[in-house]
Amino acid sequence: MIKRFFSSAPRERILGHDIPRPRLTGMGWLLILLYLGVPAMFIGGVLDFIVQTITGQCMGLWCLF
Repeated sequence: MIKRFFSSAPRERILGHDIPRPRLTGMGWLLILLYLGVPAMFIGGVLDFIVQTITGQCMGLWCLF
């Protein structure tokens, strides 16, 4: 079953042209960063703020600045 996901299918020829398989573009990588990275940074900042409020010590990266 795993081989099915990782095996590459033969390229199709459409009207004599060799069509490459789909791939992520620069905009796709940027959207992945925005949808996954920014919320993760926000949640980490909120958790750091909660720990700092409760214990009085900053535990995160933001304390270095």
